[in-house]
Amino acid sequence: MNIHIGMRKVKSLISLVISFIIWQLIRVLFPVLEVHPVFAYIYSVIEIRETPEKTKKFGKLRIKATFVGLVVGLVFITLSFFVASKISSDMWRVLAELSLILLATLVSLIFAEIIKCENFCGIAAIITIICMVSHNEQDIYLYAIMRVVQTLIGIFSATFINIFIKKREKQ
Repeated sequence: MNIHIGMRKVKSLISLVISFIIWQLIRVLFPVLEVHPVFAYIYSVIEIRETPEKTKKFGKLRIKATFVGLVVGLVFITLSFFVASKISSDMWRVLAELSLILLATLVSLIFAEIIKCENFCGIAAIITIICMVSHNEQDIYLYAIMRVVQTLIGIFSATFINIFIKKREKQ
């Protein structure tokens, strides 16, 4: 088996390191945050493209979709707290939460389409779902915002590395 370690793999690894460093600087201000920024790692690898231009284009679309997901997610988190406070039965509360997750997902997909997120409408839905279901009860809003911050860090790292390495290759 012939394994090739090309520039895309190298750029992905460097982007991961940059994401880690940026996150650790944020953790200086907020030491309760987790050590490894999983979403930053994911997007720092996903956003490495063949050219800096593609990285910038797709990064901008992903950022738009991410903000749609965050805004819709935060609105529906608040709505879900309100609804949960009005329902006493656990079974009905779970069904109400599922209904809100479905509605929030649909709303995020529609808004992402309206603002022309192109092939990244699904990202808006994913961020919305993550905001609503993947959290600890104490810091739900901070958790949602930190997921978006991690996504932005990953996109920034990938874009920076792609542009920086392309410029170095030209010299």
